[in-house]
Amino acid sequence: MEALALELRAEVGLTYDAPFDPYRLCSDYGVPVYPLEGLSEFGCPADAIEYFTLLRPGKWSAALIPHGTARFIVENTAHEPVRRRSNVTHEVGHLILEHEFDGALLTDEGCRKMNAQAEKEAVYLSAELLVPKKAAIRAAFAGHDNARVAREFDVSERFAQWRMDASGARRIAQRSRARS
Repeated sequence: MEALALELRAEVGLTYDAPFDPYRLCSDYGVPVYPLEGLSEFGCPADAIEYFTLLRPGKWSAALIPHGTARFIVENTAHEPVRRRSNVTHEVGHLILEHEFDGALLTDEGCRKMNAQAEKEAVYLSAELLVPKKAAIRAAFAGHDNARVAREFDVSERFAQWRMDASGARRIAQRSRARS
């Protein structure tokens, strides 16, 4: 996944240490991204939009939707821009990885039906796209805190902390320093 993420970044003219723009990748791949509020013109009930944007915005982030052979993404614009970038990157990850749709997006109980392995793969690819391991290691060696990593890669501080921990970047830098 690391190599694939770096290849995708190169496709849009980015090095490993530049902020990633998922909307640019979506545009390049012909995948439109629509705001949840825009679904009202297609018959989505106003109370459903209000529920996900005002009452319970944390309940739903984004989805990659099949439409014939095409795909589009619907995102919850009630989220902060850094969260939206993460959401869209995750959803376009499903497209890049050619994940199959296993049926309905929602079960009869109203819960999202997800393939656990496909979700793990999309999480890993989106993390590599937003903050590549190589960049995380560089940031760890430079002593950057989560706030600085977040600013440099246009992600939330929470995402930056998770990425620095999950990539092992700080452990790598710490062990290297201990051997010196």
